[in-house]
Amino acid sequence: MNWEKLLSLELYHFLFVFARLGGAFLFMPFYASVYIPSRIRLIFALALAVMLTPVLSGQLPPPPENVPELFRFLLIEITVGLFLGLFPFFLMTAIDLVGVNASMATSFSNATLFDPQTNVQSTVLTGFLTLCSLLLIVSTDLYQILLSSVLASYNVFPVGKNLLTGDMMQALAKALSAAFTYGFQISSPFIIMIILLYSSMGVMSRLMPQLNIIFIVMPLQVYLGLALMMVSLSVILWWFMDFLRNMLLHFAL
Repeated sequence: MNWEKLLSLELYHFLFVFARLGGAFLFMPFYASVYIPSRIRLIFALALAVMLTPVLSGQLPPPPENVPELFRFLLIEITVGLFLGLFPFFLMTAIDLVGVNASMATSFSNATLFDPQTNVQSTVLTGFLTLCSLLLIVSTDLYQILLSSVLASYNVFPVGKNLLTGDMMQALAKALSAAFTYGFQISSPFIIMIILLYSSMGVMSRLMPQLNIIFIVMPLQVYLGLALMMVSLSVILWWFMDFLRNMLLHFAL
């Protein structure tokens, strides 16, 4: 047996698997979490690539004939990995939208902080809901479905084959559209509360112009918004996790 040839073949296969995993872990929820140190994430990706290389060796092509072909293969694998990570990342937009609407309902829109998950300023409630979603992804073993989507992708995107760019862009667009639609549906109680509260403010200001409505309604809005958040938090997270699981199951199979 030519051990040198076998070793070089396994090295190429390892590079292909690690390129796809590394691209996916750049954006995939939980795996791309900044709460996990970058060195730990890198070690985990390397160890996972080592374990998956023998399993996926039957679906991987032989070594490329030249260096440009090798770089083309790696670029394709990284692109596929980025697509696999961006798909669930776009689905997380739904819970971000719920946080924005909840912040408007509780008058916490100006209470912003730096969100290390997205590297942008976000409201306190948005960060809270995002962190709760990440904890549920771990506790409900949804991270395993995320990983299985990477394994199932080798049936749809074989290594070295031309990318289905049109289908990939369409899938990302549908994921973002579904996330926005479902985000508005989940946060509908807060939207209804805002409409009813502001409509009542308008009626009261017309009936009693001498009354300072703002000083009366603002504390009431905070209390009602927080009470609604406390009552509906479990249902919001349950609906979102059900939406995320259904979308990922269709994507992973």
